[in-house]
Amino acid sequence: MKNFGICVFVLFLSGCVSFQPSIPIDYVGEKATLSDSYSNHEGSTAHFYVLTKIDGRSMENSGYRTRVNNQGRGFNMTPYMVSRETTIDEHVFTVAGFVQFATDAQGMFGDSMLVVKNVTFKPEANETYTVKGELNKNDSNVWIEDKNGTKIQGVEESGN
Repeated sequence: MKNFGICVFVLFLSGCVSFQPSIPIDYVGEKATLSDSYSNHEGSTAHFYVLTKIDGRSMENSGYRTRVNNQGRGFNMTPYMVSRETTIDEHVFTVAGFVQFATDAQGMFGDSMLVVKNVTFKPEANETYTVKGELNKNDSNVWIEDKNGTKIQGVEESGN
C-alpha cells in the first residue's frame, strides 16, 4: 500500500501540475527566500527536502524540476534545486522529505520514506531558509533551517 502512495506522489510530481506564484505578482515589500536541498545522491537516487506548498498553494519544487530536467536519461539523475521568495507574513509552509528516483520503475518498487509536515512561522526579511531533513526506514523527519543552520521553532504538525 505504501508503494501505491509513492506511485501517486511520483505521478503528481511528474504530471500536469498548476503551480502558484510564491508571492503576489504586484507585491512590493520585504521578502525572504526558501530553498530546497538534497543529500545522499547516488547517481539514480537522492534524498530530497522540498517546500511543496505555501498556505495551501502548490509551489514548484526540486522533485518536480529534477524529474522534468532528467527525462530520458535513464538511471542518471542530476538534482536541480529550486528556491523561491515569500512575503514576511506568517505562513503555513508544507515541507516534504522523500527519496527521489531517476525512473518510474524505481519509484514503484523502492521505499520513498516520504514524510510531510506543516511548519507555521513568520520569516524574517532578507533571510534565507532551507528545507532540510533525515530519511531512514524507521523515523524520517523534515524541517526548515535559517542560514545559520538553526531549526525554525515554528508550530509543526504532520501534513498530508
